[in-house]
Amino acid sequence: MKDISVKIKTNLLLIILLLANTQYLAAQEKVWTLYECIDQSLKANVALNQIIVNNEINKINYTQSKASQLPNLNFTDQQSINYGRSFNTGDGQSSGSQTYSSNNLALTSNITIYNGLKDINLIKENKLNCEAGNLDITKAKNDLMLNVVAAYMQVLFEYEAVNIAQTQIDVTTEHLKYTEKYVKAGSLPESNLMQMQAQLATDNAAKVAVETQLQIAKVILMQLIEIPVTDRFDIERPVIADITPEIPKKPEEIYQVAENILPDVKSAVTKTSAAIIGLKVARSEVLPKITLTGSLGTGYSSTNSLVSYHTASGVTNIGYLGSNPSELVYGQTTTTTTSTSNYPVFRQFGDNFGPGISLNLTVPIFNNLQFKSDIERSKVTVKVAKLNESAVKKQLRKAIEQAYTDLVAASKNYNAISQQLIAEERSFHDITLKFKAGLINITDFFVEKNNFSKAQLALLQAKYQYVFKSKVVAFYTGNPVTQ
Repeated sequence: MKDISVKIKTNLLLIILLLANTQYLAAQEKVWTLYECIDQSLKANVALNQIIVNNEINKINYTQSKASQLPNLNFTDQQSINYGRSFNTGDGQSSGSQTYSSNNLALTSNITIYNGLKDINLIKENKLNCEAGNLDITKAKNDLMLNVVAAYMQVLFEYEAVNIAQTQIDVTTEHLKYTEKYVKAGSLPESNLMQMQAQLATDNAAKVAVETQLQIAKVILMQLIEIPVTDRFDIERPVIADITPEIPKKPEEIYQVAENILPDVKSAVTKTSAAIIGLKVARSEVLPKITLTGSLGTGYSSTNSLVSYHTASGVTNIGYLGSNPSELVYGQTTTTTTSTSNYPVFRQFGDNFGPGISLNLTVPIFNNLQFKSDIERSKVTVKVAKLNESAVKKQLRKAIEQAYTDLVAASKNYNAISQQLIAEERSFHDITLKFKAGLINITDFFVEKNNFSKAQLALLQAKYQYVFKSKVVAFYTGNPVTQ
């Protein structure tokens, strides 16, 4: 039994270690695509989620403004204990000062018939605020996606820079072997070998520097998509094919398209419209207001009592004749007597139940300048909204002009460096053959080798700059940046 228990524990331990290792490998092998990075950033970005949550207030206000057109319905139950004179509804008499209790029930409903179109305009204003909020969310998402694409492409660039650095190491290593053979054969001095070894050390240091830049680029991307920084993070590396730079439309044409499709301008225009309607809402406060009120009510008082009346008929002396008091006159008379009894609560509620309806007119005359101040504030809000709309349009125009200029410059730069690289590649190939043949010194070889390396890196940088700048310009014309 003891052996079986040991085997079971051993097997369980192996399973746990296997699962832990599997999870570690899964985390290590996770490769993030551009779409996954964008999706993660949209889910986890705090600033974006704050904008989304803030727009919930606009939605609540919009729902409330629509509901305000419906009649309200309220039930009240007022229980009171009073001291003083009271009125008895049973006999219509008032009693002396005493302590008594009363209870009044009421069901009331109120509806606004006219208030200067305030409710209708308020619905329009809140609806526009909702739409502007949704546009702000779209803008925040677009900005975030652009930042993620830029960071993602920077990581791709650094990967290719590492590859170029490794290529330089491979080239230097290969030539180091030739140099060692020439030195052993006595064809070259030993100083050449030392210079080649120093160049290899320089190339290795350059690769370390580029790898450091790669790690920094990864950290920036990981922080942008809101995940903990880890050295196991990696991204999918699609091959960016060779490009043929093209000059897009003119900035004026791009702006005409962008103004109609981008959420930045749409949001500013919508907020201006909302501010104008908000001014109408403020002005409606000084107009007459008509409301209709309906009610059902009843009540009870402890001082109320039931009064009973009893009438009796008989012959009684009603006076005398002339001036002789001894000649009495008799006639038929009626006598009424009253008696009181307890007035039950529920009977009072039934007897006192009754409906009511009223039409109310309210005309504002003086309200401590509150309405006037509201109108003035609304006018200022309209001015601010119009200025903001103008600023957004100007900022968009400037951004498009800058993006267009950057793209043209990137296109020219890429074409120029492409020609330079072709020339440097030919020159490096030629000088390599001469170096292997011992026709040139090592210093000239290193100079040409470094020039070729710089041209490779410059073309790579120009390529990524052009690709990103072209995506920015395409974004202004409504094309997704993720394509």
